[in-house]
Amino acid sequence: MPNEWKVLERAVDRFELDPEQRQEYVRTITEVYGEAMATRSEFEEFGEEYYSFLNREVFSDDRVISTLSSFGLSEEQLAAFRDGTIASDELVKTWNELRFRIDELIDFAMLLKLVKDYGDRSDTGMIESRYRLQKLVYLVNRRIAQQDDYDAIGELEGDLGMLDRTGYRYRFTKRSSGPFSSDVYEDKNRLFAWQLIDEPVIGQKGTGEVGEHERRYGVELAPAGEIMVNEFYDRIEHADSMMLSSWNYAQQTVIDEIAHMTHDDFVQYISEGDRLQKASTGAELLVGPRRKFKANEIEFLDELTGEFAHA
Repeated sequence: MPNEWKVLERAVDRFELDPEQRQEYVRTITEVYGEAMATRSEFEEFGEEYYSFLNREVFSDDRVISTLSSFGLSEEQLAAFRDGTIASDELVKTWNELRFRIDELIDFAMLLKLVKDYGDRSDTGMIESRYRLQKLVYLVNRRIAQQDDYDAIGELEGDLGMLDRTGYRYRFTKRSSGPFSSDVYEDKNRLFAWQLIDEPVIGQKGTGEVGEHERRYGVELAPAGEIMVNEFYDRIEHADSMMLSSWNYAQQTVIDEIAHMTHDDFVQYISEGDRLQKASTGAELLVGPRRKFKANEIEFLDELTGEFAHA
């Protein structure tokens, strides 16, 4: 159930956690949440009953408290977790009022375009699992990082010297399921919360991915997402920005290679990378670009900002 991240992720925003700590919290809270949800039926809506469930069975779980305590948080800071008094409705309200930086906006747009382009090429009309979505984004950034000109011209002047700034901003580490980024998972959940994508259950056998242990979820555009993508699709396809064009080309190439693979073939394809095989669990695999876009480099930024401001 993707909407849990409106509350689960933002519950620790009051604390100054570093990226590694936040990822550890996400891992723990996801495990606890999955176990708690396995003992009950799905919620029909995200209201008072759901928030009470989170406080009673998720936030106050000893594993969550222990994880947060290990970060050096005080008893006073953890009181709302221990007592089950997290104000979830306020967290949701705050989430919906967020405004985003240009890099986040472009990532959202490219994620939606990834869902559309993959669905148009796939035999199923959607991305077949959360596992595949995670790995697709990883493969796009890996392909960009492997381009001959990525490092060679990164310090040159002009637009061609900016290729080292393109690609998703996400950091990937190694998990049992392979490359994983908690930021990809969070942004996917944001798109779901804004009703821009849907995640139908398409199988009772999970993939081992976060939030997909017991079931497999497809990822497809919702009607509002279709409308939004149509507004900026051609602008990305014909962008003046060399960086955005390079990113889009790498993404299209990965989709063409992967769209018709079976799940087993895809798992094998992912596991063949030397870096992945040599890395230990938790090791960093790939980091997003060091520098990214300036406002004057995206000619349709105002329109894109308006679309997501009203999502």
